[in-house]
Amino acid sequence: MTHRVFGSSGSPYSVKVRSYFRYKGLEHVWLVRNSPELIEEFSKAARLPIVPTVITPDGQALQDSTPIIERLEKLHPTPPASPEEPLLGFLSALIEEFADEWGNKWMMHFRWYSSRSAPDAANYSRRIAVELKSGAAPGTPGLQEDLDAMASGFASRMLDRGFTVGSSDVTAPIIEKSYVDALTILERHLQHRPYLFGSRPSIGDFGLAGQLYQCFQDVTAGELMRLHAPHVALWAERMVNPSAVGEGNFESWGALSATLLPFLQSQVRIFLTWSEAIAAALAARQSEMTVVLDGVSWHQTVAGPQKYHAKSLKEIRKKCSDALSNPTAAGALAEALRASGCFEYLVTNSKSRL
Repeated sequence: MTHRVFGSSGSPYSVKVRSYFRYKGLEHVWLVRNSPELIEEFSKAARLPIVPTVITPDGQALQDSTPIIERLEKLHPTPPASPEEPLLGFLSALIEEFADEWGNKWMMHFRWYSSRSAPDAANYSRRIAVELKSGAAPGTPGLQEDLDAMASGFASRMLDRGFTVGSSDVTAPIIEKSYVDALTILERHLQHRPYLFGSRPSIGDFGLAGQLYQCFQDVTAGELMRLHAPHVALWAERMVNPSAVGEGNFESWGALSATLLPFLQSQVRIFLTWSEAIAAALAARQSEMTVVLDGVSWHQTVAGPQKYHAKSLKEIRKKCSDALSNPTAAGALAEALRASGCFEYLVTNSKSRL
């Protein structure tokens, strides 16, 4: 029973889903849209022209990496990709959401919009053009010209879309500092364990590694990672085809908190602050928003692509509420979230919030 997984090697969400399939040992075939037949199959199956798109053995089309993984996790719970302990299970989901919504800014910014991104943009555009023409026979007439045109066209489309991640001259210092700070914190955390929550990958690993593996492959972000966070680089490579290590146990929060809590305090809290401001701006039908992140002003336009962030915040709040409804876990989770500075953004009745 084979799943057909349409993806792209340059899509963090595609790599996230592919790594999950590999870890689970789910039978699948990886497909890129490099032929008229595959383009037609994808177009018929996909509701939106995005990857990953998974066609299940019974012909259903699944899109959006988080719902894909959550659905498959229910159908195939072994080996587990979510800690059984509710506290850790929620933190894993929270880190995945952070990765999808904020970690993507690191990748997109360094690849396309930073003051140093010209080599990254050129390298990536060419790589994706080659992927979409993969399988071409040597000596195919006009092949190099096609590659040049495809790479140029792809770069032209992407270089005008910095607003989708809020990247600008104003926000660049915040995004770049966030990336380096995250690497520094994760380097300490991953020095002594193969994955974020212990000896097996979690949903949080799949989400965060999807973004950071792209950074690892790119010119500028990859150099920063290799220079400042070699253990993070090894983890990003490991997550391409992950497997449990040793007995494959998840650790306890007591064992993880010393080095994982700083990541929540530093990075996830900033993400939630920004996410709430985006949701508030959308609710007020504002075209622009400004929020102060650790004393620095972030300003961006608010347009169609940001609508997903409000949906994302609503969903992670629901997951938090569900986790806090577990009487055996509520106290420990609330304590951890308060210590991280995330509680007030996730529990809507903690303040007068959205």
